[in-house]
Amino acid sequence: CSALAVLHARLLLEAQRELAYTTMSIKQISLGLGFADAAYFTRFFERLAGSTPSAWRTLANKPG
Repeated sequence: CSALAVLHARLLLEAQRELAYTTMSIKQISLGLGFADAAYFTRFFERLAGSTPSAWRTLANKPG
């Protein structure tokens, strides 16, 4: 893995944790992770995770 791939994986992991365990908005999470634009964060997340942050949060917080 390249250094950039490791960094992206770490950002994705932190984003997933914050989506699952906090009630912060996607914009707040994106700014907290260093993204200047929530839309760019959404594209980044979707490219790596395969779903949008909103969809991922819904699935992560689904009971059962």
